[in-house]
Amino acid sequence: MKRLAFAAAVALCLTAPAAWAQGGLDRLRAMDANGDGTITRAEAEAARGVMFGRLDGDHDDFISPAERDGAHNPRARRALEGADANQDGRISRAELMARPYAGFDRLDANSDGVISAAELDAVRARRNGG
Repeated sequence: MKRLAFAAAVALCLTAPAAWAQGGLDRLRAMDANGDGTITRAEAEAARGVMFGRLDGDHDDFISPAERDGAHNPRARRALEGADANQDGRISRAELMARPYAGFDRLDANSDGVISAAELDAVRARRNGG
């Protein structure tokens, strides 16, 4: 399982930056590390870990208030809200990873732990006004 998570994180590091610039649906597709057309919770959690690494500019394994304030992406800012569980002013990787993943849960309409191709198509249809 650790190898799968690591492989997913590596794949995300290679694909996510370009997808991040293109938009939300492309960011979702970038989470599909194994290319099977679905996004598992493990793949989504790996993406969350990649986001943490991007925001942790000084690589000290904490997101400082300055790093948090520098997060320009609204989704990243929302993911960080309330993540400082011990109220020390910094967000550790463990604190972020322990947070419920509301975005994943919202897209996983049947709550099976996988965002299926049909569920991704429903997102696409909503985005296109359908």
